[in-house]
Amino acid sequence: MVFVRGRLLALMMIGLILSVFIGCGDTQGTSSNPANSKPVAPVDNPSTIASITHPQNTIVGDRMANTSDQPVTLSKQTKPSPFRFAEVAKSSGIDFVHFSGMTKDKHFPTANGSGVAMFDYDGDGKLDLYFASATLLPLGTAQKGPNRLYKNLGENKFADVTEASGLGYQGYCHGIVVGDVDNDGDADVFLCNYGSNVLYLNNGNGTFRDISKSAGVDRASWSSGGAFLDYDNDGDLDLYVANYGEWIYPKDDIFCGNREKNVRLYCAPRSIRTVKHFLYRNNGNLTFTEVSESAGVSRSDGHGFGVIAADLNSDGKIDLYVANDMNPNFLFLNKGDGTFEDATESSGAAYDEKGQAHSGMGADAEDLNGDGLPEIIVTNFANEYNTLYQNLGKGSFMDITPYFGLSSDTMPWVGWGAALADFDNDGWPDHFVSNGHVDDNRRELGQNVEYPEPALLFANSQGKRFRLATLQAGPYFDEKHVGRGAAFGDFDDDGDVDIVLNNKDEPAALLRNDTKNNNHWIRLNLQGTRSNRDAVGAQVEVVAGNLTLTRQRKGGCSMESSNDPRLLIGVGPAEEVSKLTIRWPSGAVTTKEHLKVGQAYHIIEPDAKDGNTDSTVAKP
Repeated sequence: MVFVRGRLLALMMIGLILSVFIGCGDTQGTSSNPANSKPVAPVDNPSTIASITHPQNTIVGDRMANTSDQPVTLSKQTKPSPFRFAEVAKSSGIDFVHFSGMTKDKHFPTANGSGVAMFDYDGDGKLDLYFASATLLPLGTAQKGPNRLYKNLGENKFADVTEASGLGYQGYCHGIVVGDVDNDGDADVFLCNYGSNVLYLNNGNGTFRDISKSAGVDRASWSSGGAFLDYDNDGDLDLYVANYGEWIYPKDDIFCGNREKNVRLYCAPRSIRTVKHFLYRNNGNLTFTEVSESAGVSRSDGHGFGVIAADLNSDGKIDLYVANDMNPNFLFLNKGDGTFEDATESSGAAYDEKGQAHSGMGADAEDLNGDGLPEIIVTNFANEYNTLYQNLGKGSFMDITPYFGLSSDTMPWVGWGAALADFDNDGWPDHFVSNGHVDDNRRELGQNVEYPEPALLFANSQGKRFRLATLQAGPYFDEKHVGRGAAFGDFDDDGDVDIVLNNKDEPAALLRNDTKNNNHWIRLNLQGTRSNRDAVGAQVEVVAGNLTLTRQRKGGCSMESSNDPRLLIGVGPAEEVSKLTIRWPSGAVTTKEHLKVGQAYHIIEPDAKDGNTDSTVAKP
């Protein structure tokens, strides 16, 4: 990707100036909040403009007011996708069906759906699947669900083990955050709920117990997602929790929509009061202390969704990025002394290039162009695009969405769970986003707005541009779904990234990656000793052939979901990894040379900084 940095920095300054003067309010329906106009973002395909500027209704503040009555036209695909995915949920024994609690009353929390997690709950080396679900509102009206856990039996088969595991939570669950909070080698589970949040401790025998109250994390809230990270680098995992806001029934049960036609819609996010997010410091004894104020992350002006925990300014310390719905996206840079610098307004990653706050939901970070710096992707609402921020270094970012080929194809849809992941192992991270609208009744207002929407898949053209790549990618991409949470990882251990989807009020989808090519890969299972055992915050550099790849063991990412904790790194056609360098959060460095491709490596952090440690090799 070649850009003139001077021009980018100038545009970034203009965007920051505009952010001060341009209002970005937006209400929907007949609530009392003032409505401001929503700008049309720049597009990279002028033919798309006509499809998003034709007004169809006059509801005050409606984000879909400029929806066209013409069908959406995506970029023309002149060649088949390099990816192939098979939907195998039913044949694999996954019979989960999500329940959102949505009724004609359109209680706001029922719009946001739930997530899914990929992790090894029983220590057998295979990725299991855990799906979140919800119930009817107001709470206590009925009992639905529960969340369900499926054990990976191998050979593309799963079995429901919810009851025996103790993970059958029944309540209103949005998000799942997975991490080893007590460094005992077992994955523990935190649930982000509307209501009290829950922490399940893994007993090490395939069962879990609820320690929420004794751990001090059971406060009632409306939480969407979060991330485990070791922000103070003391060797255990802390927890950031993104809160969407405050919605109290019946106080906040506002009618939004068209009263004349008696069509009720979901209200806009700005009808919801924002609240402070949580940062829990791990005390090392199965208790946590809420420290957002003293740590410098106590902002309360974001409807929080996706969270990224990663080193975003290349200083070796783990930072936090939070996607917020119609508010600036937060960027907190770790100062290394147990506190963060709030770099939100100065980062260039809080707003789009016009200085407008988008409806941030899903988020991920990965180095897209090979310069060693992770870019950030954020999914947004319809009539916005999914924003791609180029990392300029030192905590500065620039919205480059139109230049990278993403704006026109993502603008018509409501984007949720997402990833920057290398689906064909060529060394260049690609992009997937799960789409689905919030309202199922827009056609009653004469709007050409469908509730289910197509998932999108983009191929990375060697760091220069994304191109739409759904043609012949698999039947799932020819269909439409009400997408929400999405997790990414290699559930069948065949060396490529699969996708699991928790679609709203639909059966779950399991997309097995069946892409065929001559590219190779390695998988890293990192185990910290002085660092946190999950090695969250570790940085990896891989040299293979003509590729030099930089990856991180991140916390959080996507939306409401948890990904495969192992690092799967595509190395293209290279026959070996000539050099692997791991920089652990403690400062220790591990170096390996001449590693065979197509294998998994279990690498343990050295006790000293000399990097002399053995690694266990396991063939997939």
